[in-house]
Amino acid sequence: MISHKLDMPSRTYNIHVTHRRRILYTTSGHPARWNDKTLQLYDEYAKQMHHGKMFGGNFLFTLLEGDENSATEVMYAGPWEIVDNGYLD
Repeated sequence: MISHKLDMPSRTYNIHVTHRRRILYTTSGHPARWNDKTLQLYDEYAKQMHHGKMFGGNFLFTLLEGDENSATEVMYAGPWEIVDNGYLD
């Protein structure tokens, strides 16, 4: 017996949003049976970020790191994206 997540055909998308939920980019739909790593291969936005082709190549930002008693500023380079696994490595 074969078990599927859904009983009907479905599509899946990668979507890039800001922390304020503004949509920046979405892929065209792909078969829902594809896993996340396969979808990432067709995500041009993520590939351009990974290869440094966005934001002029000089995207610097500062984050505070430490605990509640002391924090230090740490400089980072390049855009960051939060994903549920490590892609494009």
